[in-house]
Amino acid sequence: ADIPLREFVQDKTQAEAAKKIGVTQSALSQMLRSDRKIFVRVDARGRVRSAYEIRPIGSKSLALDDMTSS
Repeated sequence: ADIPLREFVQDKTQAEAAKKIGVTQSALSQMLRSDRKIFVRVDARGRVRSAYEIRPIGSKSLALDDMTSS
């Protein structure tokens, strides 16, 4: 399952959550303060498999219509 980072840290300290996803507590704190779309992937047993961020490519986001009209 893919869980938003904010939801993932709700029942953990920042230090515990940071260790599970392989970053420092300071980095995790910065991620939480930002408006970034970060998710944690966990398996059926609740073990963390990875963490990833979804973000636009390039300097500005293109709407789907912009990409399909060419």
